[in-house]
Amino acid sequence: MKIARFLTLLLLATALAAADKGNCSVLNDTTSDDPDDPADPAAPFSDNFNGGLVFWRPAPAAGPGQDVSSGNPLPAMQVGSQALTPTGAVTIRKFDISAGLVIEADVYTEPPSPPPAAAPAVWVGLSDLDDPTATPVLAAGHYIDSGGTIHFLINGSVVGSTSGPATGQWNRLSTTIKADRSVEFRVNGTLLLSAGTVDAAHLVRPVKVGGDGYPERPHIDNVSARLP
Repeated sequence: MKIARFLTLLLLATALAAADKGNCSVLNDTTSDDPDDPADPAAPFSDNFNGGLVFWRPAPAAGPGQDVSSGNPLPAMQVGSQALTPTGAVTIRKFDISAGLVIEADVYTEPPSPPPAAAPAVWVGLSDLDDPTATPVLAAGHYIDSGGTIHFLINGSVVGSTSGPATGQWNRLSTTIKADRSVEFRVNGTLLLSAGTVDAAHLVRPVKVGGDGYPERPHIDNVSARLP
């Protein structure tokens, strides 16, 4: 008799547990999570920072900020820091360059005050890594150094340099990666250099921006990425 009662209670408990589980919601179940933004340049990317930096992943302890008092038009991303260290970020979205990619941005630098605590520098282009850093290393892009020289980078190496654009004004930097992964560099619409080939290791990467400078902190605005 006792055994029969025990079996009955065991069956009842099992049924109740199954029913209760059927009414529960599983939290933090990633099996059906939406994938990350597709690495697809067919859908153009553009950010004028009106919503802050929601489309960007900042470098650890070295993220840029939003400046609502400057922009082309207002607001803009502000790089550099009062700590006299560079800041940087990459887009959350990654881009497949198999069909080519054009990366553009407006940048603004000022002449440094004598002597500057940290002279202004700024960079924009295709990132060499998926993770954000505050270093001017690019798979393809522009780097204006603290002396005002603009460098053209491919696969992390400088392939050419020339005098940078005028300070105290907005300048448009444009990096065109063609379908064969050759690269063209333009400033304010003028072609300055065609050179090199982006390595296949960088076929899918985010866009990277960053800079240094204090008290004259550079600004970046109207960042875009699209098919050529």
